[in-house]
Amino acid sequence: MKVIIDIDVLNPEDVMKSHKGEIIGLMAGIMLSHEKKKHKVEKAVCEELVNILRVELPKALKEELIEAEAHYYIEE
Repeated sequence: MKVIIDIDVLNPEDVMKSHKGEIIGLMAGIMLSHEKKKHKVEKAVCEELVNILRVELPKALKEELIEAEAHYYIEE
């Protein structure tokens, strides 16, 4: 079974300005088009989401005595 989360960042310029390089790879994005900025921000959000799920989901499943395998990947 799969859970699909579709991320659509609506304000990539604002995100890039507010983080100023905190999200790896975004600091070089000042001269990028809106769509490229949007792609970079969405990818960073997806990577962070996957990182959180890798840690927190196994803990939550274990607390509920659920044995399961979860695979994480980002599909572009």
